[in-house]
Amino acid sequence: MTNSNRRKFLKATGVGLLGGLAGCTRGGDGSDGSGSDGSTGGSDGSTGTDGNDGDLAIPLSEYDSADIDWQQYDGSSINIGAVQHPWVDAIKPAIPVFEELTGITVNWNILPEQQFRTKRQTDASTGAGQFDVFFMDQVVNQFREEGWLQPLDPYFNDGSLYDENFYKPNDLFEASRWQAHGGGYSDNWTGLPITVEVQTQFYRQDLYDKHGLEVAETWQQHRDNAKVIHEEESDIVGTAGRGQKGYGMNIYILNTLLRQKGTSLWTEFPTDSGLDTQGVIEAAEWYSKLLQDYGPDGASSQTWSDVQATMAEGRAGHIVADANMFWGGLTNDESSVADTVRIAKVPKPEGGSLSPNAFNWQISTSKNAQNSEQGFLFMLWATSPPTDLWMNTESSGVFSVRQSVWENDDYRSKVGEDYAQVSLESLQEAAPDPFDRKYPQWGQRYSEELQRAIAGQKSAEDAMTQAASVAEDIYSG
Repeated sequence: MTNSNRRKFLKATGVGLLGGLAGCTRGGDGSDGSGSDGSTGGSDGSTGTDGNDGDLAIPLSEYDSADIDWQQYDGSSINIGAVQHPWVDAIKPAIPVFEELTGITVNWNILPEQQFRTKRQTDASTGAGQFDVFFMDQVVNQFREEGWLQPLDPYFNDGSLYDENFYKPNDLFEASRWQAHGGGYSDNWTGLPITVEVQTQFYRQDLYDKHGLEVAETWQQHRDNAKVIHEEESDIVGTAGRGQKGYGMNIYILNTLLRQKGTSLWTEFPTDSGLDTQGVIEAAEWYSKLLQDYGPDGASSQTWSDVQATMAEGRAGHIVADANMFWGGLTNDESSVADTVRIAKVPKPEGGSLSPNAFNWQISTSKNAQNSEQGFLFMLWATSPPTDLWMNTESSGVFSVRQSVWENDDYRSKVGEDYAQVSLESLQEAAPDPFDRKYPQWGQRYSEELQRAIAGQKSAEDAMTQAASVAEDIYSG
């Protein structure tokens, strides 16, 4: 979907109509408050819920302006299903604020990502309804089409639960709002966005200076720079990139190339995937050749974390990866390139337009959740301006979905002007993948074919032709 189409979509859906509504990956170290088996536990044993505002991470007065009945569910509790993720680490110190504000007890169920996905699907598909709030990702439209997901619009339309002037929905990035509407497949809110990752470019300033290189504005310049470094440095590869199969792995990078070249998938949904069009084949061939010629050995098996490690250990000249890696893994004390790594916008094709991929985690509720109203209050509070600002300025967050945070002086001082400005401008132009209901199936097969092309087992044309056949068969079967 183009930027102009996304804007038309947002005006035509609940995002643009909120004025008429009521009141108007990755991470974790195991110290998450859950049992070793991931069982539900309390709110991390935090204190400061005795009513003394000074003991709380965020003053309760920050929420006074909201025309919301915060205490209407006093004495109840909610269960949250989450992956081990930095967002959880960032918000946990503020949970006593929510509990004091609402009288609702928060119980966590935190699991490794793949284990969580299995448990989430079981909970939703069987109607168990254990989770009142849960992390949601690329399977949002699968859950929505199956009837497992509960739209949030009725809660937005409840004057006791929602105040637009307080929540400021238009402060959320367009890409985040769009993805929270099923990536354009739904007119309703499927959840509320909590984190956003956007593709940017990281490069070694010392190597660029040494070899007289300019920061790449186009993909051809990106390849040319990789060639120089790869050929001139004996122990450093020109670049690294996600080669591993998986719908969040290699195709996450390739899909940016498609959009920037003006090519898109499923222009005739669901009969024609577009995967075997010339533009997709050319993009797949270009990316495969880049990694084959100037990437590390075994490039076809590299995950996002492998790419980050290759760069952090000083073994690559530049990479394209999510911006949040820069502030964390590439600039911390453990990174050997912390003093020389720099950030820039993702390259674009000659004559193309900037359109980096972006991925949002969101939090949602299921049709069978026992406490969805309480869950919505938590979702609203957790993603509201005061909570989000605190998480990203005072706590460990660096992944805000709100434009105002990226423009905030305290936040920019914390993460650095370059990181903040490049990320902000990239997020303003970002276009996340639209995850249709069978994306996990055909996206997986698409990624497997791309991996074969990267590994040199198939030509890009053969790989994408097969990917198209499989994707279209999934919908016709």
